[in-house]
Amino acid sequence: MLDDSDFGVTLSVTHLVLALLQDNPEEYKGCYPKAVRRLKQIVVDGHVQQDYVYYGVGVPWLQVSLLRMLQYYPPSGYSLN
Repeated sequence: MLDDSDFGVTLSVTHLVLALLQDNPEEYKGCYPKAVRRLKQIVVDGHVQQDYVYYGVGVPWLQVSLLRMLQYYPPSGYSLN
């Protein structure tokens, strides 16, 4: 549901996943690529409906939530070993 076209749905799911990640991030690691893809769509590609642009920033509250999700995982290509 992180790929849903409705930003309200995506934001709600993101909050749920954030709560679940706090206890067991390894179990929800499949959300990592979806969060990255969604951020790319918003920030890089600019795929945001005009109704969701605030002060020139596309869905800022969703961007923050997606970034909070990513903090539970090391950067891609980076190993803790």
